[in-house]
Amino acid sequence: MAWPAAYPGRMTQIDHLPERERWVARSEDREIGYLSYELEGGVLDLQHTVVEPEARGQGLGGRLVEEALGYARDEGLRVRPTCPFVPRYVAEHPEHADLIVGAGDVAQPRHDDEVVGEDEPDDGAGDVPTVEIRDQSIRLGQLLKLAGLVPDGAMARMVIENGEVAVDGETVMRRGTQVRPGQVVTYAGESVSPVSGG
Repeated sequence: MAWPAAYPGRMTQIDHLPERERWVARSEDREIGYLSYELEGGVLDLQHTVVEPEARGQGLGGRLVEEALGYARDEGLRVRPTCPFVPRYVAEHPEHADLIVGAGDVAQPRHDDEVVGEDEPDDGAGDVPTVEIRDQSIRLGQLLKLAGLVPDGAMARMVIENGEVAVDGETVMRRGTQVRPGQVVTYAGESVSPVSGG
């Protein structure tokens, strides 16, 4: 199903492209956003919601997620919200909470004032995979590429500016942010920590 949406004086079309495993938002003939996914075993894993900077603030990310959730409901699928934007959207639209795998956890964000219990140690990097770096720090976008979490710098820029990357649990939206050994970077449910190589 395609959904026209307003976007600065033009018409935005949202299309489901199953061969590319994504919903794509286009304005005229240009792709301005997408929501990627994997479908396996009746579970639609919503992985990345990316909207070009000039198209932000128009609710386009929400429209992409809404389209995916509608598809999941129509097809009798469950949804895994790997993309951090999806649980936030569902928390604001609880009519979709029943679709989420582990639905009881969807609208329960962790707050800074919560105390870490004995059964939940806060030991920093722990068993987080590491990536060796040459210097005392590395730029966030470079670390994402080096760790293989994104294919290229353009994708790194988009996911960072879209607020999908956290450093030590805090969302970071500047790809030039310096990451130091011991800090933990999280993106799309995967974490990595740099270690000094020399």
